[in-house]
Order: sequence, then C-alpha cells, then structure tokens
Amino acid sequence: MTNSNRRDFLKTSAIFGTGLMIGNPFSITANPLKAADKINIAVVGCGGRGGGMIFSNIPKIPSANLVAVCDIVESRRERAKNNFEQQYGGKVNAYEDFYEMMEKEKLDAIAMATPDFWHMRHAVDALEAGIPVYCEKAMSNNIADARKMAEAQKRTGVLLQIGRQRRSNDRYRFTKEILLEQEQMFGRLTHAIGQWNRSRIWTQRPSKRDNLDLATVQKYGFETIDQVYNWRNYTKLGGGVVSDLGSHQIDIFNWFVDSFPKTVYATGNNSYFGLEQADTMATILEYDTPKGPAIGIYENISNSRAIGVYERFIGDDGAFVISEGKDNQIYRESRVPSKRWQKYIDAGYLANLADMAEYKEKESGDSGIKETAPQISYDIKDMAGMDKVYNMNSHTAHLYNFVESVRGEETLNYDAIESYKSEVCIYKIHEAINAGGGRIEIDPSEYEV
Repeated sequence: MTNSNRRDFLKTSAIFGTGLMIGNPFSITANPLKAADKINIAVVGCGGRGGGMIFSNIPKIPSANLVAVCDIVESRRERAKNNFEQQYGGKVNAYEDFYEMMEKEKLDAIAMATPDFWHMRHAVDALEAGIPVYCEKAMSNNIADARKMAEAQKRTGVLLQIGRQRRSNDRYRFTKEILLEQEQMFGRLTHAIGQWNRSRIWTQRPSKRDNLDLATVQKYGFETIDQVYNWRNYTKLGGGVVSDLGSHQIDIFNWFVDSFPKTVYATGNNSYFGLEQADTMATILEYDTPKGPAIGIYENISNSRAIGVYERFIGDDGAFVISEGKDNQIYRESRVPSKRWQKYIDAGYLANLADMAEYKEKESGDSGIKETAPQISYDIKDMAGMDKVYNMNSHTAHLYNFVESVRGEETLNYDAIESYKSEVCIYKIHEAINAGGGRIEIDPSEYEV
C-alpha cells in the first residue's frame, strides 16, 4: 500500500473504528516481497514484552528491519529509539500515535505488545490497510473483539499471528508433529494437567522519569496512572492470570489433544492481592477428542512458586511433562514392552534414561494396597524428522516465523483463526469465575469464525 493510499484509508477510518471493508477472499498469504527483501517493521508498545521484541528478538532476525517504535509514554519510546540506534545502527522513528505512524511510515509489518484492550482496534485497522500484524496474546480482553480480529483476517486475507510462542517452540512442535501425530507414541491422551504458579502478582510502580500526564493517558483509554503500568489487573483493560498465563498452557492442551472443550468448570478468587481480577484460579475442561473423552485440569496460584510451570499429558501408552524451562520428561507405561519404544530410540527421537527391563507389582507394607511398577523415563534426543528446526528462543522463533511468512518463505504457525478458538475457551473460564464458579457448556458453533 502506498503512502497516498494509506492516507486515504486513515482519513476514512475512525480513530478507534474498524476501518474499511476490503472484499478479499479468505486466503492467508504474505505480501509479494522478494525472498531477498528485508521487511520494514514497527513495534507498538515499548514496555517489557515490546522491549524484548526490540532488543532481544528483532536483532536476531536477519530479514527484519526495525524502522519505527510507538508508545504513549514518551520516555519509553525515546529510550527504545535511542538505545536501538546506538546498539544496532540505522534510523528508527518514534511516535506517540499509532495512526500517525501508519500514515508516515512505509511499513511491511507491525508487531504489537500493547494492553489487551487496544489489540482489536489497532490490529483490524492495520489489516484493513494491508499491513500484516504480529499481536501479543491475549487477542483482546473480551471475546467479541477477539472475534472481530479473526473475522478481519478472514475477510482481508492479511496475515495476523498471535503471540503464543509455544507454537513455535522446537520441543513443543516436535512433540506434536512427530511423537503425537506421526508416531502416536502415547496412545490415546486422556488427561492434560498444567499450572503456572508464582509467588506474587507482578506489578509496577509508576516511574518518575516517565512524567505521565493524566489528561494524555485518559485520551488513550486509561482512567488512572496506575492502569498504564498494571493494566492486566483491571477487567476493562486485560484478563488477569487466566489470559496472561493460563491461555498459553490451555492453548497447548487444545493443540495436543486436537480438540476444544465442550464443558468448562472454573472457580477463582482474590485471595491475596485484592485486585479486580482473580489472583488464584482452577478449572476443569471436558473434551470429546478424535480418540475419545479427555479431561484438562489447570490451576494458577499467585502466592507460591511451588512446583513452578509445566504441562503434563497422560495417555494409555505413556505420558510426558513439557515446559519452556527444564522440566521436560517422557515416560513409557511399564506394561508397554520396551521393544515397542526401541524404534523411537533407533530413530534418534529419544534417549533412554532408565533402562530397566523387568517389573512386577509389589505390596506397600501390609495394607494390601498395591503400587504399580514405575514408568520408564526418556528424554528427547534430537529433533529428527522435523522439516524445520528454529534453534532459537521461542519468542524469537515465533516472531521469525511471522517475518518469514510476510516474506513468503514460511506459513504462519499460529494465526488468529486458530487462536480465536482458544480465546473462546479462556473467556468461558472467565465467565465461570465471574459467576462465582460453576459449569458452562460450549456449543461447537461458538468456536467457528
């Protein structure tokens, strides 16, 4: 899109509207760039995650050229601009207003790391202007706006990647594509169990160097200065721990069991911090998977880091624990003959960490309660059989996948249509928590765009 066309678009698009209706058929394809071209990308939101994009992710992506940053906090955007120019060279322009940036810059893509309640307005207007978008999760702070984003991708055919980076993590992709789908190594998955525990809700105190003006931040939808820094804790701005943390892991539940919940049970409370959003929650998800019923169990605790972060999957032939950290292990059920799994070792998929050939039941004391034989432990050895191994930090890999998709070299690992289905699940959990706990049924049609 030329600058002239973009100016015409911006004149006809309300500042917080949904933009023009472009009648393209649904075909998720990249801009027609040459393979050798770098893409000009802007980062919107220069806080923690946006700063990670600017300084930790984009410099590691040879095909990405940062040309602009945007943030309503002047000190953040100027610091990002100046530091990037000093460290990496080139010229970066800084903007307060998203729409001024879109009008003035020749952008091939936009990466957004802004509060959830801004995502829909900015993403939809960018898509309607023909600019591909990488948008951090959650898609929005409500399901209606998340749906508008998915519909905009479908309507325009312009790329919209959502930032749940586990979808580009090599270990997760290998487990899904090779071990689960190709080899069907664990049999039928019956349970998905996960948690993300931390010792406190992360909050920021206003920085004096930011010198924020209340009238300015109110222009952008905030009521107080605290909301600028801690927007996740306010219901009108973000989604609390369920959207911030749980949505990463519940999305993996859905991906690995190849299904979406038919029923959600959930409860939560503000046990420790007195915030608007629940700081402690638990949910049970019921699935009808292609292989049969399954259950997902997820919790978030905000007063203790006990046992940390993981997803655990249990099947009738084996189980595995997976995470973005060090807690990764694969287990063969003792009743499954070792020779059945030897082929996975021979193929280079697994390393056997406890090669014990024979098991038998044993009695525990004289209570008459029998303990079944232990599971045999394995670890992933190589990413054998994968068409693509990023060998990058998963945040970098996910943004790299987006950039290369804009260039036409890859396809998106996780677009807005796929993400919307997990957003439905997440906001049904919100609904159950806000109702004081309970059971909610989800009609399959609710997942469709």
